[in-house]
Amino acid sequence: MTQYLLDSGDPEEFKAISTLAKEHNEVLFGATTNPTLIAKKLAGRKVSQDEAFELQKQIVMEIVNIVPGPVSAEVYADETTTAEQMVEQGREIAKGHDRIVVKLPTTMEGFKARTALRRNKVLINNTIIFSQQQVVAVYLHEKLIQKESPTQDQWAPFISPFVGRLDDRGEDGMAVIEHAMRLKRAHNFTPLILLSSVRRTEHVKRGLECEVDLMTSPGKVYQEWFPLTADQKTAIDTKAYASNLKPIDYWEPDPELLAIDSLDSFMEALTVGALDIRHELTDIGLTRFAADWQAIIAS
Repeated sequence: MTQYLLDSGDPEEFKAISTLAKEHNEVLFGATTNPTLIAKKLAGRKVSQDEAFELQKQIVMEIVNIVPGPVSAEVYADETTTAEQMVEQGREIAKGHDRIVVKLPTTMEGFKARTALRRNKVLINNTIIFSQQQVVAVYLHEKLIQKESPTQDQWAPFISPFVGRLDDRGEDGMAVIEHAMRLKRAHNFTPLILLSSVRRTEHVKRGLECEVDLMTSPGKVYQEWFPLTADQKTAIDTKAYASNLKPIDYWEPDPELLAIDSLDSFMEALTVGALDIRHELTDIGLTRFAADWQAIIAS
């Protein structure tokens, strides 16, 4: 069953949406946060880097006390951030609570950091994902981690495709979610798909129809969705808006990729592009999140 998460940095909004969900026999299960949302909380104020990270920790802990499930918190990363720096941040973030999930960018340095953090049993949410190759890369990486050192986590790690940003440039972002779930079932992969960058009730409905593991949405979408009756939800036309978007074809990984049997071979596949994790929107997303952090940190 799909679990609902709220994408927000405001603990008061979590209380309100959690109450709304209960009123309509639903459960607000968990949370995603990011520097964009924390910047809104500061409302233009600037703080030191240490104060910014401390604020993130405080907000995350407030949210942990409201929702029963996982709460994602993001490392600072731009195009120059090393894996070692992400690992150091990730370990510190994870110390806060056993339900905190560390968000990492789906980049080469991000995968290096993912290796170190997963070896230390830190739960990861791979974020700013836009392609099936990126999804499969996380699937395969986690499979190899489990082969090397099996873990008993509360949840499987998360993979967060951002559908709204694909829609923004005329592509059917929800197709990535649908294909990711198909790939997961076809190959018995374990990470959970987290539908992200939800913009509309049509996204919610399509996510439920393909039985996505998790979805995270801003409060305004849940304010529209939760009060709807069953008949009203059924009546939502998910084809009309998608008819104006470019379809994304299903991509099946080559047997050679599925046969990768070591982390070294996996990283080599990323390096030579046999498994291509590059995506323009990932680069843009990384720049955007870094800019949001920089906007709140006093120089």
